[in-house]
Amino acid sequence: MIYAFVIWIIFAVTWRLVMPPEARGRNWSYAHMLVPGIGLLVYSLAPPGLAQPVGVWLWGGVAMFFLGAIGWSIGMAMRNHSIMDVVYPCISLGIALTMVLLAAPQMTMRLIVVLGLMVVWMLRMVLHAFGTNFDTEQQPYAAHRKRFGSRWPAWSFFAVYMLQGILIWIWCMPFAFTAVAGDVTMQWTDWLGVAVWLVGFIFLVVSDSQMNAFKADPANKGGIMDRGLWSLSRHPNYFGESLVWFGYFMFALAHPWGWVSIIGPIYTTWFMGWGSATPGNERHMRKTRGEAWDDYVRRVPMFFPRLTPRRNGGQS
Repeated sequence: MIYAFVIWIIFAVTWRLVMPPEARGRNWSYAHMLVPGIGLLVYSLAPPGLAQPVGVWLWGGVAMFFLGAIGWSIGMAMRNHSIMDVVYPCISLGIALTMVLLAAPQMTMRLIVVLGLMVVWMLRMVLHAFGTNFDTEQQPYAAHRKRFGSRWPAWSFFAVYMLQGILIWIWCMPFAFTAVAGDVTMQWTDWLGVAVWLVGFIFLVVSDSQMNAFKADPANKGGIMDRGLWSLSRHPNYFGESLVWFGYFMFALAHPWGWVSIIGPIYTTWFMGWGSATPGNERHMRKTRGEAWDDYVRRVPMFFPRLTPRRNGGQS
């Protein structure tokens, strides 16, 4: 265990040393570089029933590091770190698969189901991001490359791949408890997880499809999409993403300590709704849409959907 702590300290110190003084969001880096150390501390102090899945989750972090390093190498070769938007769902599957293969005594039906759901989600996310992120480096990555110059190769490894990698490693925590649960049949909580996942996936696919159709019509340029699922929530795609990860969490409840892994989907929900994804989008829309956006905000809740849409004066 002492060697693991030493490796983590070297990792965290290196992250801090390559961090440029003018880097924004430094607290995000500080918080996430601490996560492996906190995991090691919990593992060393936890009772055996909890230590086993936490240990499996820590191995998932090792997988994340190497998969992130591969992604960084590809981004460096292509001079395009927006490839991370394509790579991160693959890393998510890699973390989950590593933990299941390490811990599960055999590949049961419930493990096949939960990994199958992850594969479907991964393929959809890759296809969704591939067209806009593979050939050309998008913002903010292109701006960071110009801003940090010669420091960007080292800083991008931590600021892009390790920061986001640790984030999704936390999201994947339920898979460690699911894998350690052993040879059990499908539980009612598993079936509930499938149902929650399906609702979330429908929100993801349908809301993105509706938004793409809206943007494809030149008449909608500069307008606000407030129809379909976008009349129920200002960010139905992010809401759907959070439900998907709660669906995975339900499979972890077959383990006595599985409830602990609710940390994963709660963090997903916070990140999507309040931590980064939604706030950034809201700032952009408020700046570019003005009063029309303010009206939309008054009519439609930010994250959790209203059951019925509410319109005002035909604003669309």
